[in-house]
Amino acid sequence: MGSEALAEIRNVSLWKGKSRILDDVSFSIAPGRFQALLGPNGAGKSSLMRILYRAEKPSSGAVHFEGRTQRDWPRRAYAARVGALVQEAVNLSGLSLRNVVGLGLLPLSLSRGEADERCMDALETVGLAARAGEDAGYLSGGEQQRLFFAQLLALDPEIYLLDEPHNHLDLHYQYVLLEAVRARGKTVLASFHDLTLATRFCDRAVLLDHGRLAAEGPLHDVLTPERMAEVYRVDARFDDGVVRITGAL
Repeated sequence: MGSEALAEIRNVSLWKGKSRILDDVSFSIAPGRFQALLGPNGAGKSSLMRILYRAEKPSSGAVHFEGRTQRDWPRRAYAARVGALVQEAVNLSGLSLRNVVGLGLLPLSLSRGEADERCMDALETVGLAARAGEDAGYLSGGEQQRLFFAQLLALDPEIYLLDEPHNHLDLHYQYVLLEAVRARGKTVLASFHDLTLATRFCDRAVLLDHGRLAAEGPLHDVLTPERMAEVYRVDARFDDGVVRITGAL
């Protein structure tokens, strides 16, 4: 991990009772990169994301952001610079779409006009601007995911943390919204179970397996046939930027 890293995860472990969720995980996040967080179900991806956006505290180890430990950052200042798209269930009844996007701007000190402009620009990007005044409680799962993308795009943090960003989205919006994030040019760490999407948007990856760091680096070094067989239990190769899966092992 070099001094040029925007964020560093240093020897992070997480225990839940007697269950070890993360085991001594260390890697860095370089500025301006769109980096994948990979691993099968139960590998610890969402738990690590929760630690990064401060919904969970590590049992040991620490997260450093811009050279300071996470705990040394005031919560509002941290939330303004590290934004997350999460998998938490939320009741949005009684809030308009514009209200929901605006809530994501609370860490910033914006005029009402600037906040409204950011909200509407983000809703336009996700295809929901015409419904800005509607009750968000009536949205479908895919529409709600698009709304939370809008909330994050309006904030436009220094680091985007995307936990399974393709959940509930049809193919069109999977690509539209990930392209919208990439166009911002910020730093991104995105967890994927879809390797096709991961290899489309990322050139580096962190691979977790049973809570441990299995590999970290360029995709061609991480997604070797041996690792995909061991971690994903599939016969697969990563060639010419594409994962080609022959079948299950």
